Amino acid sequence: MESCLLHCHINTYFVAHRWHNGNSKHKKQKMTKRLIISVAVVALVLTGRWTSAQETPSGKPAHCAELERDLFIDLKEVVKAGCTPSKEQIANLLNNPLGNLMFIPFQYDYITVKVPHISDSKAIQRLQITPTFPISLGRDWNLINRVVFPFLSVPFNKGFGDCIGMAPGGILSCPSLPGALRDPFQHTTGFGDLTYVGVVTPKETTKIESTGGVFLWGVGTTVMFPTASEKILGTGKYSLGPTGVLAYLGREWTVGIFPQHWWSVGGDSGRSNVNYTNIQYFLNYAPPGWDSDAAWRFGMSPNITINWTAKGEKVTLPIGLGVSRMVEIFKLPVSVQSEVDYAVIHPDDKAASRWDARLVLTVVLPTFLF
Repeated sequence: MESCLLHCHINTYFVAHRWHNGNSKHKKQKMTKRLIISVAVVALVLTGRWTSAQETPSGKPAHCAELERDLFIDLKEVVKAGCTPSKEQIANLLNNPLGNLMFIPFQYDYITVKVPHISDSKAIQRLQITPTFPISLGRDWNLINRVVFPFLSVPFNKGFGDCIGMAPGGILSCPSLPGALRDPFQHTTGFGDLTYVGVVTPKETTKIESTGGVFLWGVGTTVMFPTASEKILGTGKYSLGPTGVLAYLGREWTVGIFPQHWWSVGGDSGRSNVNYTNIQYFLNYAPPGWDSDAAWRFGMSPNITINWTAKGEKVTLPIGLGVSRMVEIFKLPVSVQSEVDYAVIHPDDKAASRWDARLVLTVVLPTFLF
């Protein structure tokens, strides 16, 4: 538009100059036509610039601003309308565990573990990379897929893993036991058990008119594979079970629950059976009036765990507090989250977590990009 405007001004000047220096009536008439056309072009350009000035203060067309106010709209509809989804919309979808977008969280946890009869705490470090992507199942349903790739560093000698599954009377004959006892808390680092989660959910959410929020749900299956690089880093079992999501997403509050349960169905017969529950609950608040592009959130998303096969105490229940916001890296929206959890209920008769300091970087790849 700027180059066109400059060209039109030059053309107008050129025509006017020839008008003053013309020697014939024919030339004057011809130049008059050119002048009228040039003025008309300039007027059209200025009219176009005035029309642009009627856009919203942010420089976006009015219909785009209207679409961006709908935090629960399918982002594909926004793009089809020629608009760009806002960071606030993307941040809201990140709070939606069943959202129609692809994202890759990189989650790092530093977990302190209390071991009975040991005065100081030990630390577990965990990095989880969890590609999450939707697949359309016809007009009405989506399949939300999650694949969890865990990398672990645990404060237990890997030699103990070679003794897992041995009868109590045979443990003393385990070849790696003497070396493990010399340095029992030597860290073992490697890959853990890979987990797949698939949740089927309706594409249409249930809107709640009184609050302006939406209610959503999904059900599915979770499968755990014995992919650990060291025995002590995994269960040695193929395990599967049910999972589901139940959540409310509002403009300010997000509340939900994401339970998973596994039973072992195969694998190393010498390893203990798996009967394990993980329940993630999340509670987040978005302060109104704050920077909408940053999309600040405050809240928590800890994981309750129940080991049903454990003797004695079985439950670990943490609470926490965290903060998240949106940034942009290489034109891609990225959510940055930090949180600290403390297990207010935990087993005292076995090694169990106490504190969990978490940092999560989530790279968002909206499905409309593909």
